[in-house]
Amino acid sequence: MTPPPQPGTNTDEQSVKARRAAWGAFAGTAIEWYDFYVYGTAAALVIGRLFFPDADPLAQTLSALATFAIGFVLRPVGAVLFGYIGDRVSRKTSLLITLVMMGGATVAIGCLPTYESIGVAAPIMLLVLRMIQGLSVGGEWGGAVLIASEAAPAHRKVLAASMAQVGAPVGSILSTGVFLLLPSGDALFDFWWRVPFLLSGTLLVVGLVIRIKLEENEEFVAARERKEAAAESSKVPVLELLRRFPLTNICVFVASFAVSGVYFRNVFALNWATETQGVARDVFLNALLIGALIQVIATPLAAIAADRIGVRRAQIIFTVVYLVVAPIPMLALISTGNTGSVYLAIVLSYIGHAVYYATLSGFLTTLFPTELRYTGISFGYQLSGSLVSGFVPLVAAALVGVDGTRILPVQLLYGALIAFSLIGILLGTAMSRRETAAYEAATGLPSTPAGADRG
Repeated sequence: MTPPPQPGTNTDEQSVKARRAAWGAFAGTAIEWYDFYVYGTAAALVIGRLFFPDADPLAQTLSALATFAIGFVLRPVGAVLFGYIGDRVSRKTSLLITLVMMGGATVAIGCLPTYESIGVAAPIMLLVLRMIQGLSVGGEWGGAVLIASEAAPAHRKVLAASMAQVGAPVGSILSTGVFLLLPSGDALFDFWWRVPFLLSGTLLVVGLVIRIKLEENEEFVAARERKEAAAESSKVPVLELLRRFPLTNICVFVASFAVSGVYFRNVFALNWATETQGVARDVFLNALLIGALIQVIATPLAAIAADRIGVRRAQIIFTVVYLVVAPIPMLALISTGNTGSVYLAIVLSYIGHAVYYATLSGFLTTLFPTELRYTGISFGYQLSGSLVSGFVPLVAAALVGVDGTRILPVQLLYGALIAFSLIGILLGTAMSRRETAAYEAATGLPSTPAGADRG
């Protein structure tokens, strides 16, 4: 919990630091997700033809979506690596490194020669750059959440953590907007597909300027000093987590399954709707843009509600809402091919995902002590991304079939992942309490929960 102001403490300065941390989390995460969504959109629209031209149309799609999935493989490694840096050395340093890696890899993709120019070397180089992106994202999210939430007062921690969540739809808006401005047809495949990737260089500079000004949070510094004083600082965070918090880690892993909904919508559904359902590319991209704008508004409102009623209670309610409004309606409405139905489908999906995702970061920060929190919230979340979310577009594309008519298996898969998340959320707090008590008894370190109401 954020320590109370001491005599002589400048509370105005603390407020400035908290706002700067929140905006730093937002800006950096928006840039990171812009980069990631740019690739997801490109995978759905152009990557197959440019890098796998010898395959038939379905194989092209599956190959392009497979390169999208590869980006998730190294996410857990990124969580461990940058979790170590963030828990033992510096939250700020970790976030600067992840930003440079993601931005650099994205610009490099925009400069890649295609299969037509250099043959099989092109998709190989693409895979390597996607893995660098995955490594970066694995460390980015947890650090951005913590740099904001740990600097915030206790009654605003979920709202502060949600600033990192707002970065996701803003990244989606930026990437979708750029693709909407691009020409269609052969011009897109000749050169213009590169533009969204190259623009990341400008965003990278902006993000670095913002993040260089960040300071380490007092809550993290105090926890690091306590751990050093207790001679615990030499232990590797991920090993300590697996030993001390095994059940809590499983709950985080499962609670994060529903994050995959964004990939059902922005990658699989985009490809499926435009390739087999007769939906115009611009119609679907415009729907994504409107949905993302709604998420930008819904995210802080949901976080404010969670700060008032308790983050666990809010997380349960919002996950149930997501389960009801998204999995079945989205694909059923899109399958009609009607423009109005497509817009409604995307908006419902965004609303459900927005309220669930808005409070997820704030909820997960309540489950681990400060000195293990970066690795704690990152590892299970990113492992879920690696083993579940990254393969959702690929699995969904295979389930729906060549003619795109078998939507029920995809609807059931989507719904099952959200239902499993609800189970992880329901069990997470109890597992955390039990394992935190054992951790305190074994190490002599007092736990320092993030300040959000666990009830």
